[in-house]
Amino acid sequence: MSAPGVSRLAAVLVLVAAWVTTTHAAQTMDDPFSMVREEQTVTAALKRPQPISETPSSVTVITAAEIRANGYHTLGEALRWVRGLTVTYDRNYYYLGVRGLQRPGDYANKVLLALDGHTLNGNVYGDAYFGADLGLNLEDVERIEVVRGPGSTLYGSYAVLAVVNVVTRRPRSEPGVSVGGWGGGAREGRGYASVASARPGQPEWRISGSWLNARGADLYFPEYDQPSSLAGRAIGLDGESAVGFLGTAEWSGLRLAAKFNDRRKTIPTGSFGTVFGDPRNMTWDGHDFIELAGTRQVADEVELHGRAWWDGARYRGTYVYESDSARVVNLDVGEGDVLGTEWRANWSAGRHSAVTLGLEGQLHVRAHLKNYMADPYYLYYDQDLKSRVGAVYLQDETRFANGIRLTAGARLDGYSRYEPVVSPRLDLVWRVAPGTTWKVLAGSAFRAPTPYESDLYGTYGPPGTSTLSPERVASLETSIERTAGAFTAIASVYGSRVHDLIDLVAVDSLGNTEFQNRAQVDSRGVEGELQFIASAATRVRAALAWQLSRDHETGTELSNSARWNAHLVATHAPLAGPWSLGFGARYLSPRITLAGQRTAAAAVADARVAHRFAHGLTLGIEAKNLFDARYGDPGSEEHAQGQIVQDPRTLYLTVTLHARAAR
Repeated sequence: MSAPGVSRLAAVLVLVAAWVTTTHAAQTMDDPFSMVREEQTVTAALKRPQPISETPSSVTVITAAEIRANGYHTLGEALRWVRGLTVTYDRNYYYLGVRGLQRPGDYANKVLLALDGHTLNGNVYGDAYFGADLGLNLEDVERIEVVRGPGSTLYGSYAVLAVVNVVTRRPRSEPGVSVGGWGGGAREGRGYASVASARPGQPEWRISGSWLNARGADLYFPEYDQPSSLAGRAIGLDGESAVGFLGTAEWSGLRLAAKFNDRRKTIPTGSFGTVFGDPRNMTWDGHDFIELAGTRQVADEVELHGRAWWDGARYRGTYVYESDSARVVNLDVGEGDVLGTEWRANWSAGRHSAVTLGLEGQLHVRAHLKNYMADPYYLYYDQDLKSRVGAVYLQDETRFANGIRLTAGARLDGYSRYEPVVSPRLDLVWRVAPGTTWKVLAGSAFRAPTPYESDLYGTYGPPGTSTLSPERVASLETSIERTAGAFTAIASVYGSRVHDLIDLVAVDSLGNTEFQNRAQVDSRGVEGELQFIASAATRVRAALAWQLSRDHETGTELSNSARWNAHLVATHAPLAGPWSLGFGARYLSPRITLAGQRTAAAAVADARVAHRFAHGLTLGIEAKNLFDARYGDPGSEEHAQGQIVQDPRTLYLTVTLHARAAR
């Protein structure tokens, strides 16, 4: 799209917001929709609760009602329906792209993923899980907060493009016992159970478990269409199994949380040059943590928050190769352990100022990378790395009498292996009229190279000789948000520049690759969203986004970067009514593959209908890809396929039972 085209689109979005404003100029504080709107708070943007309209960020919240009414099974499924976000699936992992940026092989490490504020990015690959590898059933989720833009001022590394914070349900909001089951798709079965207690004067606790077992779809890949490769057909090779556990306990200002999960996935794509069709090609993943956190009000103006944690990331891969007419098994290992603590003080420095001061320390006690052939044994590498991270951050939010809020802050991260990094932010939120908010958001973020990138593939030479440096992003965004009656309109224009982008590039004609700091990448775009709330039970959200991401030096458009992204989500989920309905339709324009070709546009619709019976029993029917659209996502360097085929139409039957127990 040309610059004049962008200007016209931006003008249209601003006029839509202005139209909503002028047609409801007489709105007063007695807004009849205020009770059903129930403006949500978000905690991820400032590490403390704040209404969305006052948050110095571009935020989307996916509610529990939307999750259940639309039948989202995984976090990746839910995030497909967020403005400006794209989710890519390579038949093994889900990858999240934000506003046109998602590089092949980056394992979604430019997005910080958190569970109740606990960072879930692994310390070996920086990877963020969005599928069954996360080990989280969405029945446990109260809401999903998506905070776009740089977030390193409070979170440090990984918060380059966005922060995704998953907020789980508290014990007091849960029935005593809940069980559920899902069946359908390609011989897929899921189960879920939870127990919660919240008796007055006693500790509140909640534990839940989930499991998944799926045969997977039968797939066809024309790149392998030859007799020696099963004519390109992967039959029964897309299977997946997973188990997960989540537990929390709260008592007297303290909170203990623990998560453990295990997931195994067979790989049908023949990635990394493995033997296509061998059922032994698979990965095993897990991400566990234990965290103890507490909050104390030490004075009327000062609140202290502290937490300490252990975090463990686990990955093992089994890959089968052809060698001298015999098949050999390669084992790939990536495991890491982190001990960390954070201490934060929130100080109300007067009626119009809120100051946040924080200290954070992490000890990466292990980042183990190992690769070897099993029989005959041959070791390629075996590294066990250690590192330290220390950080201090300060942020101030000042409120002025004319409805202006100014947020300014910075964070200093010190790494034992890299130079210190400073991440500043400066945001202005102006309530220009009742229901109308104008935001100007500016900030910088960074991501430190992971051990996988710097110590293994950082240079085409001996391990540990990398000269990789952290990648940086600077971003500027302005938006106007108008709420009037049942409608909320949002128009946003943004631009960002990534410096020293860490990317996987070829180094010779033999196919060898390494991670390097590339030159600059520029991204700009325009987004618009319209929300309609007819009642507390009925909500509609429609969004349209355009973006363009290019290499700054060559002007080449980035691969896997859709220019147009649109969706419509409708939810009807009354608390007392017997029926709930969910429908969604999304569109993704063609994307460039690594081979320079373009994928077909993706136009996909999902639907779900459910009926609640007596005694807490609910039956539902779900259809994913309702109209059986055929499309693919661009493959990464490890794939022979330029495109990875996505799931056809699949149907599910769901059963849930909620039994309220005495508390």
